[in-house]
Amino acid sequence: MKRIHFVITAFLILICSSLNAQSHNEEVTVEGKYTPQIQNSERIAKTPDMPKRDFSIPNYEINTEDFTYKYKADLEPISPLSYTYNNDVDICNNFIKTGIGTRLSPEFLFRHYSNISKRTSLSVGVDHNSTWLDMKNYVNSKYMNNAFGVSMTNRFSQFQLHSHVDYHYDMYYLRNETDPRYIHSLNANVTANNNKSSYKSLYDEFSLGYNYSGIQHGMHENLLSLKAHLEHSNSWFRYGNGTQTLIADAKAEVSNIEQTLFLVSFNPHLDLNGDFYNLRLGFLFDVKTNSISMGGIYPDIKGSLYLFQKSIEFYAGIGGSTKINTLKNILAENPFIISNLLNIGEFDYEKTHFDFQGGLKFKALNMFSGNIGVRYRGIDNHVFYVNSTVQAGAFDIILNDCYVFNFNVDLHARITDNIKVIADFAYNNYNLAKAYNYSDTPVTREHAWYEPKFEFNLKGLYNMNEHWAFNIASYVETGRYALTEDNADGIQKLKPIIDVQLGCDYKLNDDISFYTEMKNLIHNKYQIYYDYPSYGFQAFIGFKYKFL
Repeated sequence: MKRIHFVITAFLILICSSLNAQSHNEEVTVEGKYTPQIQNSERIAKTPDMPKRDFSIPNYEINTEDFTYKYKADLEPISPLSYTYNNDVDICNNFIKTGIGTRLSPEFLFRHYSNISKRTSLSVGVDHNSTWLDMKNYVNSKYMNNAFGVSMTNRFSQFQLHSHVDYHYDMYYLRNETDPRYIHSLNANVTANNNKSSYKSLYDEFSLGYNYSGIQHGMHENLLSLKAHLEHSNSWFRYGNGTQTLIADAKAEVSNIEQTLFLVSFNPHLDLNGDFYNLRLGFLFDVKTNSISMGGIYPDIKGSLYLFQKSIEFYAGIGGSTKINTLKNILAENPFIISNLLNIGEFDYEKTHFDFQGGLKFKALNMFSGNIGVRYRGIDNHVFYVNSTVQAGAFDIILNDCYVFNFNVDLHARITDNIKVIADFAYNNYNLAKAYNYSDTPVTREHAWYEPKFEFNLKGLYNMNEHWAFNIASYVETGRYALTEDNADGIQKLKPIIDVQLGCDYKLNDDISFYTEMKNLIHNKYQIYYDYPSYGFQAFIGFKYKFL
């Protein structure tokens, strides 16, 4: 506890000292942004990456840093399949969004940004969403999420200091239990970077971060990280008006969950940039402990070839890395895990010993753009979730070695200035190395538990006039399996996730707009995790107000 108090005290001192920063720089204007359209369902990765669902409240792009701790499996008052469309945004430094849903589900979002002085800016954010009514055949459905964040940016004559703290207090009911589960999270980060560019000068950036994540009366984690970034660009040799950049990234992480895990990585590389190419040549070296054993040495090679004035880009890369399986990441993925996992050794290192990705990006006629990509990885100790055999309504984790193949297609079309259509598709295939027994039932087949085989998303945005805006979205996810005791073979195939949503905004004036949202129009009670069904159809109504 002394260590925790020391870290928190150090952050508070840094943040307080930044209030008294002295500088003679001119005022720097930082604009916050929010999206006036209603949030709809989307979660297909825009680059060849393992598609991950983002079950969270709407993520508005604003100056305040997004809260770093978000659950991917919220029992949604707003649909868990949400996205932010980043084009055609309104500039807004301060705003409020508030509304109410059909299950007495309030939602509240507040953001404030201000320049305290010519050298100091302050951002504050508050989030709340909850549901007060149970759903039929699922009595313990109530839950609540609360978040508060504050960030400050100070500009000095030679560098900029950015400090950020956010706190989350969340409550969930586990299935078949009457007592709620409380999850706390505290994030703090301080980043310093100089005011120079990297061309013909050294650019440096350093950050120190701390995170506490814990289940009340259960497991908790203290996570400390230190990052450094150095780079220098020049035209040491000229070819096609290109530049070269030397970069060195270093990171150290310490995670304590009853035992201590330690990881240090170093990533030097050279970037070569020209009119028709980009090439990155480097390697990643990391060391993990407890025994200070080597994590690995991986190539870090990536390249792009541009054609037709960068209308077409072919890209490919190969790499690898090691990371710590932290309680923070596990809770963010699944807040319904048991309060104390049976094997503390389950929190180990995940090693991607091989990572290849490649594909094609294109744009045409100033109307269409897209990305077609593949990714193939070899992963040791990848986390999967299974129903707990010791605590009803909760989940344990298992680690499995696997090879993962992803194929993604991303298409965007701007039919007119007021009509946009976006379609995404993903195919995911897992080749697992191990098979597990669940309870006393032998498992003859092994699946990538809760990972979808196919994902598809289609949405449309239509701005009818200066007052009315509409959008519709649909999301489909199939081929998901759960490991349970309910079947003879211990395997349950989950029904597809099919989520259709409709939204409408009415802009009364430049400052006030009203919105309606209809979630899960077909009332499909899909299960994000086994025995945790969706709420089904819900409707929301509310308003947004931006102020000076």
